[in-house]
Amino acid sequence: MVKKHRFKGIGNKKWWLIGGIGALVLIGGLGIWSAVASSNPSSGEEKTYDLSEVKNGTVASSTLLTGNIKAKQEQYVYYESSKGSNYSLSVNVGDQVTAGQQLVQYDQTTAQATYDEAVRKENAALRDLNYYKTYGRNASTTASQSISDTTTGEDATDTSQAATTPSVSSAQTEADYQKQLASYNDAYLSAQNEVAKAQEALNQTVIVSDVTGTVVEANANVDTSSQTSQTLVHIVSQGSLQVEGTLTEYDLANVKVGQAVTIKSKVYADQTWSGTIASISDYPKSDASSTTAGSNASGSTGSSYDYKVDITSDLGQLKQGFTVSVEVANTNTALLVPLSAITKEGDKSYVWVYDDTKGTVKKTEVGLGAADAENQEIATGLTLGQFVLAKADDSLTDGARVSVNADTKKAETSSSSSAAETTASSDSSSEGE
Repeated sequence: MVKKHRFKGIGNKKWWLIGGIGALVLIGGLGIWSAVASSNPSSGEEKTYDLSEVKNGTVASSTLLTGNIKAKQEQYVYYESSKGSNYSLSVNVGDQVTAGQQLVQYDQTTAQATYDEAVRKENAALRDLNYYKTYGRNASTTASQSISDTTTGEDATDTSQAATTPSVSSAQTEADYQKQLASYNDAYLSAQNEVAKAQEALNQTVIVSDVTGTVVEANANVDTSSQTSQTLVHIVSQGSLQVEGTLTEYDLANVKVGQAVTIKSKVYADQTWSGTIASISDYPKSDASSTTAGSNASGSTGSSYDYKVDITSDLGQLKQGFTVSVEVANTNTALLVPLSAITKEGDKSYVWVYDDTKGTVKKTEVGLGAADAENQEIATGLTLGQFVLAKADDSLTDGARVSVNADTKKAETSSSSSAAETTASSDSSSEGE
């Protein structure tokens, strides 16, 4: 009798479990394949690059300086011991003065006596000169005639010598007269010079104002034995202010006389004032004051140069003594490319230059200038009108053929053509006028 074996089948629950696992594996595999395919350009659509034309432009950058508000016109009068210890002030604090008005009077006793003596000597020299001009020639002629008569009487037999003696004596007499006359003239000129010096010294005892303004300091009692400078009078012009400060050697390339600036004060943070760079010193400061308030806000070291800014807007609440910031807008024009077009390798910078005739790109080293949030100045390596990849791609190789977005090139070319036409139109209008 043959035994029959009975096989137990797999239950329905187990089949469902196996089917679920298989489905998950299939879905995961499809996802991985899709990711790999999408990351491989050769397996899909060819990559297209946007182009950017190398253009002239200005980056949105500025140089920030600091300075102090000061009177545009002011005058300090210091005590001078060489003029004597006795002086008197002719003005008081708060007085309004005009240019040429007397401020300080030093004792004139010594200077006046010296001047009077010089005038007396000048008058005496003039009298001597005039007397000699009037009577000097006659005296010389009389003396010469006496000598001639004596010579003739001693040797009357020598007729040839007698004939020549008067002419020789006459020439000698004239020469002596002219020599003595020159001496009197020199003496008179010297006396005149002494009078001029004495007059200048006398004038220096009176100090006058060089500006029109208000007296803000008047010191009638200074220490005459002190070796330090002491202010007698300080005058400032009201309603005419300027900014004074220093800038560093690194700022000189970006700051020029005549550039517009924006002035701000922390005292009135919601207000701004306009101005222009009035002057920049050609000579660096050599003292430690160049590192105090009024230096470059960036803290750069190096040589410092004085600068001044004329305030062109209404002064409003701006006062002397305020410390202010001075923002100098960048006006330098340079070649520009998008910031995203730059790729770095170590300390070198490159862009991908597109060759339209070959459809290839070339990795080109460039020198960089200033930059803002969007554009980068190119100092070296590119020329106006070239095209570069708007976004650098490190996966490219030198000489690789690339597909470019024709729309970006067309837009760039159209923009350049419009600018050229506008310039040409303006030139034609100017010529017509």
